[in-house]
Amino acid sequence: MNTDSVIKCDAVSKKFAKSLKRSMFYGMNDIARNIVGLPAHTEILRPDEFWALDNLTFEVKKGETLGIIGSNGSGKTTVLKLLSGILLPDKGRIEINGKIGALIEIGAGFHPMLTGRENIYINGSILGMGKKEIDQKMDSIIDFADIGDFIDSPVKHYSSGMYVRLGFATAIHCDPDILLVDEVMAVGDLDFQIKCFDKMGYLRKKGTPIVFISHNMDWVSRICSKTIVLDKGHITCAGDTLYSIKKYLQNPIHRQEKIMPERNASYSSLKFGSKKAEITVVEFSDAEDKKKDVFKTGEDIFVHMKYVTREKIENPTFGFAIYTATGFLLTGPNTKTSKYSIPYINGKGEVTFEIVNNPLLAGTYYVTVTLYDNMILHAYDHQEMAYKFTVETSEENQFGILSFHHQWKHHKTEELK
Repeated sequence: MNTDSVIKCDAVSKKFAKSLKRSMFYGMNDIARNIVGLPAHTEILRPDEFWALDNLTFEVKKGETLGIIGSNGSGKTTVLKLLSGILLPDKGRIEINGKIGALIEIGAGFHPMLTGRENIYINGSILGMGKKEIDQKMDSIIDFADIGDFIDSPVKHYSSGMYVRLGFATAIHCDPDILLVDEVMAVGDLDFQIKCFDKMGYLRKKGTPIVFISHNMDWVSRICSKTIVLDKGHITCAGDTLYSIKKYLQNPIHRQEKIMPERNASYSSLKFGSKKAEITVVEFSDAEDKKKDVFKTGEDIFVHMKYVTREKIENPTFGFAIYTATGFLLTGPNTKTSKYSIPYINGKGEVTFEIVNNPLLAGTYYVTVTLYDNMILHAYDHQEMAYKFTVETSEENQFGILSFHHQWKHHKTEELK
C-alpha cells in the first residue's frame, strides 16, 4: 500500500442470498468446505444470490474525507461493514492502515438491562478501549452524551435520541486512526448534530481520514473532500464532491434527496444555529444603494447581511445561496470557497454579496444566508430559503433560468453552384 494511503479497496465484491434460509445453508456449506480443506464458493453466484457490491476500487489517503452517496440498497452500508471488518469480501482485497472507529449501528453492543455507565464499559471494550482508558474518558463521554442522571439508569428506559447520544459519545472517544460514519447523526436532535459536526471537524483538523455516508447532500458537500456515487453495487462516479453530487442529482429519481440539514419541530422551520453570532438583517439593493426586491435581468444586485456577535468569532465563513421556486439550488458560494478572508468578527457589522450583471431570467428566487465556522461544520446561524427577490426581463422569447452573455457568428465555407 502507498505510504499515504490508509484505505485501499482493489476490485472488491460482496454477495448475499435473497432469503435467510439460503444464506444460512450456503454459510454452513462454506464452513464445512473450509474444515475439510476445500475452497468455499465465494467467486461465483449460486441460486438466489446477487452481487451487493461488484468490483469496487477506491483509495483514501491521509487527511482525506471520502463521501459515499447513493440510493437505498446501492451498497453504501455494506462498504462500511467491509472496511470495519464486520463482513469479509467475496472477491478482491481490502488494505487498512490504522485503527478503525466505526459509527455504523450505534449502540449495537448495548445491553438493555445494564445502565448507561455500565454499557460504556462494554461498548468501549468492543471498540478496542481498555478499562483504564475508559476510566480516563468516562467524564468526557458522559458530558458529550448529555443525558443527565439517566447515565445510571438501565438503557431500556432510554429514548431513541438518548440511545444514539450515548452510542456516538462512546464511539467517538475511541480515538480512531480512521473514522467510518453511516447516517447516524440524522437520528439525534439539532443541537446534538452540531456537536457531532464539531467533533468531526476536530478530527479533520488532526488529519484523521473519514469515510462518510449520507443522503443529505448539504452535509456531504461540507464534510467531504471527494465523493463516490454507488448505484446497485457499482461506482458510477468518483472525484470532486460537488461534481459527484451534481452527477448524482441529475438522475430525476434522486432530485428529492435532502439538500439541507434535518429540521426539528422544536426549531424554526427555516433557521438553526448556536446563535453565538447571528445574521439579523438581510436586504437587497441596486447599484445606487436603493433598497428593493424586484430587479431586471442584467442589473447588479447587492445583498446586505448585517450581523451581531455574542463573542469574538475567529475566521468566520459567510455563505449565500439562490434557489428556484421549486427548491432547485442554482448557486451557493461562501467566503471560504471564494478565498475572501475575514480574520474575525466581534460586535456588529455587515457583509455584502454582489451579483454582477444578474443573469437570472424572470421568476421568483429564494435566498439562504449562513454564518459558519472556518471548517463550515458548526452553524452559528443558518437561514434556509428565508428571503426572496423577483426578477423581471424585458427580453421576449427567453427560455430557461439564466441569460448568458453570448454572441452568434456565421462563417460561410462553400456555396452550392
